[in-house]
Amino acid sequence: MLKVMLINDGTGRVATLRRTLTEAGLDVLAEIDPAPDMAATIARMAPDIVLIDTDAPARDTLEEVCVASAHSARPVVMFTGESDRDVIRGALRAGVAAYVVGEVPASRIRSLLDVAIERFEVERMRREELSEARQRLADRQWVDRAKGLLMNLRGVSEEEAYRLLRERAMQSQRRIGEVSREMVEVAGWLKDPAG
Repeated sequence: MLKVMLINDGTGRVATLRRTLTEAGLDVLAEIDPAPDMAATIARMAPDIVLIDTDAPARDTLEEVCVASAHSARPVVMFTGESDRDVIRGALRAGVAAYVVGEVPASRIRSLLDVAIERFEVERMRREELSEARQRLADRQWVDRAKGLLMNLRGVSEEEAYRLLRERAMQSQRRIGEVSREMVEVAGWLKDPAG
């Protein structure tokens, strides 16, 4: 059963939302008001999804919930009456997986939440892939610089310099990019007379 946490940041529609969730057979773990310790509460309660009921999304609430959600891998769905494009854009950029204007019948709420969960997973995977690609690019740049240092200092070929870096990485059980960065940084420190 899908475990849901409700955050009440509005003026009264949360009871209707809670009733809709219950009718759809969803487990409402808790209903809380926005608070500075929201991230800790979300982590402690461990819901599958966080729903915000709000009249107009408050920036602080959005940031707090989305930071908590990003660190604990929980999607956030916002239910609101606000249909301004700038507000919607801001909520989505903050990490909200779905932005729902108006009420949703119990017969549709589960599929809406399932789509939000899947969208959240797709976005999480994209962020991970982007982070890994950036790391590989940074590693490649460090490796190229370290190879240049080895070629100059030891008078070896590019292939031999790479072999030496790879061998050192295996010996120290670290990524070749880490070993290369460390080498370049130490070389820079040794060249710097101010040290």
